[in-house]
Amino acid sequence: MLSAIAADDPDDPIGASALLFLIRLYQLTGREDLAGSVGNALASALARADHGSTVIDRASWLGLLVETRALSDDDRVSAAIELLIDQLRDAWVSSCVADAATAVEACLLAAGLPEHRALASDAIDGMERVIAANYRPGAGVGAFVDQVRAASALLTAYALSGRLPYPMLAEELMQIAGRGAGDFTGSCEAARVFCRLAALHDEADYCRAAVVTPGADYRRDAAQMLAAQAEEARRRGAAAAIYGVALLELESAGPTSLESARSTGPRSSTPQILKSSD
Repeated sequence: MLSAIAADDPDDPIGASALLFLIRLYQLTGREDLAGSVGNALASALARADHGSTVIDRASWLGLLVETRALSDDDRVSAAIELLIDQLRDAWVSSCVADAATAVEACLLAAGLPEHRALASDAIDGMERVIAANYRPGAGVGAFVDQVRAASALLTAYALSGRLPYPMLAEELMQIAGRGAGDFTGSCEAARVFCRLAALHDEADYCRAAVVTPGADYRRDAAQMLAAQAEEARRRGAAAAIYGVALLELESAGPTSLESARSTGPRSSTPQILKSSD
């Protein structure tokens, strides 16, 4: 993956998931070679006006840049975040549940930044509209990917608002999703949501306050999802970055995107990966 970044092929630019994977590795290891590679790749990405033609692509970039905001004071990061928020707001009303939920969640992540706090209320309202329009008891909100992305948005909304019904519904949606099967990307996304549910089940206060699924073992569910995709991940190589992100979240207690979003700015204890002068 590092070699792919170093190549910086304009016809095959590095994706948001690959950069997120490398940022997470950098946060865990502090390797300076990662800092330089990621900084160069981010500078190249910020120089491009286009951050993807799909809602999912733009949401991935927004989530990445929100996390990057904790590691950089570069004004280009803030400008790109504002642009992507404006683009994604239009997708909150998409008829595609997965697109609408993903767009809302990316904006919820951005609302964790001090300069975008005012976005939280509107984004939560947007998420509730998506759920209200599509939720059916016992069937959730649609197909496998719809359940997973809606559940992820609900968990992010809970982290911002503390409203218990959100993670409880997310758990219900993931129970429904667990009956089906997703493609490679969908399975990796599901594993990430299972990791977040497992972390909630580790909190005694949460388990006392919420209605949780008895006997649920979400870390096991995440591990099984990823194990089933291991061969495909090896085949894809650098294109399997989302698998690497999910694996890190399963095996590590490192920071999540939302924790980074809550930061008030670059962390003084961590060298910046991208500076205004780069």
